[in-house]
Amino acid sequence: MNFYDTDFHCHVLPGIDDGAANLDESFALIKAQQTQGVKTIIATPHFRKHELSVSAFLKRRQAAYDSLMSRAYPDMPRILLAAEIALEHNLYELEDIEQLANAEMNTLLLEFPFTTSYRKWMVEEVEEIAYKTRMQIIIAHIDRYVDIFSESEINDILSIPDAIFQLNLSAFTERKAKKLAKRLIKDEYPILFGTDCHNMKSRKPNFDLLAKNLKKYEPHPRVQSLFQ
Repeated sequence: MNFYDTDFHCHVLPGIDDGAANLDESFALIKAQQTQGVKTIIATPHFRKHELSVSAFLKRRQAAYDSLMSRAYPDMPRILLAAEIALEHNLYELEDIEQLANAEMNTLLLEFPFTTSYRKWMVEEVEEIAYKTRMQIIIAHIDRYVDIFSESEINDILSIPDAIFQLNLSAFTERKAKKLAKRLIKDEYPILFGTDCHNMKSRKPNFDLLAKNLKKYEPHPRVQSLFQ
């Protein structure tokens, strides 16, 4: 497992969110990722505090994982379980939020809201979660916020202490997102990449873009530490 063969953000578990609808679609995604060089897949189904308790979510996630593994094949990429956690007011008060982590890497993946304008409480909520859990915080698809937040608001997010910022690989195909991606690389921010794949049509795997765009990239020490 290393930076160059790990998809840190994707929706391959069947029937749990707006990702793979069934097992056939799950395996289509997984095999496409594998063809593109992925050896470890971190499955990050959506978790929303206002919709489901942590315990109910974990049961659904485990059922989806068990269904997937019932059809596992030789040399299939390794699947690690985590979650894409929607940022909401008082999220840090969830007593069992740690159970949503990627337990092997001790990370929590947090997604900023798309349905409301930027507010200072969002960054404060992330900081509260980091303080409470003592886990490594990863901010999901920072590139996707360029169309909804201002540059100064994105800079607020980038100023979160000790955070790692995950970029979707599709950022390299979109003008504004690519500008941000290049900035984060140039300024040596701690960044990770993921396909954020959901299906084989509109949001299909694109892990091959990693090698095409980052031939000589050296991951930030904070990122390297996740693999040690």
